[in-house]
Amino acid sequence: EVTTRQGQAEQAVEAGRDVTIKATTIEMTTTADPPPSEAECAIETAADAAGEPDAEKAAAAAPSPSDVGNPPPPGGGCSGAGCCRSAWDYGGVPEARGYALLAMGRGVAVMSNVVVNAALLELAQRAAGCPTGDELKSYPDDYICENKVYGLNPLSLISNIGVVTGVLAALFQPSIGVVLDYTSYRRFVGILFSAVFASVQACQIAIGPGTWFPMAILMSFAGFCFTVMIMTTLAYLPEICEAVGQRRHEAYTARFTAKQFAFQASFLVALGGLSFATGISDDSTATARLSQGMNVALLAVLFTWGWREMPTRPPSRELPAGVSGCLGILRYGLRQNVLTAKSINREYKKGLRWYLLSTVFAQSAVGALTTTSVVYLSSEVGLNATDISLFFLAVLVGTVPGSRIAPVLSERLDPSSSWQLSMVTLFVIMVIGAFTLGNTPNKYLSLIWGFFVGLDLGWFYPTENLFFSFVNPKGKEAEISGFRVYCSAILSWLPPLLFAILVEQGIGAKWGLTVMASFVLVAAFMLRYCAGSWEEILKESGRSATAARSFEIEL
Repeated sequence: EVTTRQGQAEQAVEAGRDVTIKATTIEMTTTADPPPSEAECAIETAADAAGEPDAEKAAAAAPSPSDVGNPPPPGGGCSGAGCCRSAWDYGGVPEARGYALLAMGRGVAVMSNVVVNAALLELAQRAAGCPTGDELKSYPDDYICENKVYGLNPLSLISNIGVVTGVLAALFQPSIGVVLDYTSYRRFVGILFSAVFASVQACQIAIGPGTWFPMAILMSFAGFCFTVMIMTTLAYLPEICEAVGQRRHEAYTARFTAKQFAFQASFLVALGGLSFATGISDDSTATARLSQGMNVALLAVLFTWGWREMPTRPPSRELPAGVSGCLGILRYGLRQNVLTAKSINREYKKGLRWYLLSTVFAQSAVGALTTTSVVYLSSEVGLNATDISLFFLAVLVGTVPGSRIAPVLSERLDPSSSWQLSMVTLFVIMVIGAFTLGNTPNKYLSLIWGFFVGLDLGWFYPTENLFFSFVNPKGKEAEISGFRVYCSAILSWLPPLLFAILVEQGIGAKWGLTVMASFVLVAAFMLRYCAGSWEEILKESGRSATAARSFEIEL
């Protein structure tokens, strides 16, 4: 009946007549849910809050619940010349289009910075007089260069960049979050940090033997700007959900991440093709310059266009009477974070408390993969910048089948058990690669390892997000979602710091990679032996087992 009336309405509109469809008829013939509130939509925000390395975002390109047994949203299906246009049709919501453009820009920046990190590491090794690339093959397998540059082992350079970025994020992220929640400066903050980030990327085109150390310092600051950019764009997701409805928003989220994955992969393919065509594929510095040049050109378009689509928004939370001024707002917001932590520890002892503690360790380890794996691949395997870009392309490809594994195992086990298993598997994969690739006769066997790393990340992230969807207490979705973002960043400095310490002591990058990967074992141990059963977790959060089971099957 609804379909028939919709068809009649469309014909009438074409004929120029006014049309009214009675709401009572719709209510009798459909089972549509009421529009979701911002709190209900906040779970969708959490799906993008896991942060970068951005290879994991490709995992969300798997079919969303709204893609199964439901008609696609406007623009969700197309054919012929209309595909290009419909792929950017987000139901007349400009911030949805802006979010997609900004995500694509961030994805390109992540891949380009991986290439720059590889070049920085090679330049630091040369400055210290250490062998690089294929030169390593003429040295014994257990050879470790003990030369120093600026008082440090060159292999610890990239991991120290991660340490600085993590410390800055842990110190300033809560204060910036308060500004985003309690003031109307969200868009201004996003534009400001995006402009600073793009400017740093432009400066890094000048990377070379005489400039590599200042570029490494700039890289640390750029990483902090990147975390702020993520925070500002995530703040728009609940409002997008309110504008289009939860089911359509799920489909849009999949499209956001699919575009980002496709753009990342296309960027790496284009970079590899151009570096081979111009004969610079064996020159890491020249490849990094080319990569940053392409990166800056794309950021200028994507960031400008994306922020033009983003509207200025009023504060998402109201301040109580008597709280005013910058310091007053900051004090109030930070005090709310402390109260939230105390409330979680007191009221949610079976699930949410242990989920967030596990997130602290798991996200710190997975987030450090981008930096520490570059060090290992360069120092132990002998990959140059072009080779490392191919490695991360293999990681991105691996996330696609990984995202198909995640819902199957969550249905057969439960999200908690599946997430634990993904973390144990990731540890095993990392250890196998760390202790075998350095001795392989062909360095390109590392691409197989990259595929399996991506396979596990494609399993890890959707399962974590599904777990969070059901451990998040009803009525507190918005508050807990914001707190989860902070938990993901608070310990991000520790794994790269331990990696750097081990390298400085001459123990080797493979042991540093193993110690870093062990953080996911800590997270899995917490869930396995400290958290409650899946039924207890659902009961504590107010989510029914029936709803959880239904959602897993839909995925």
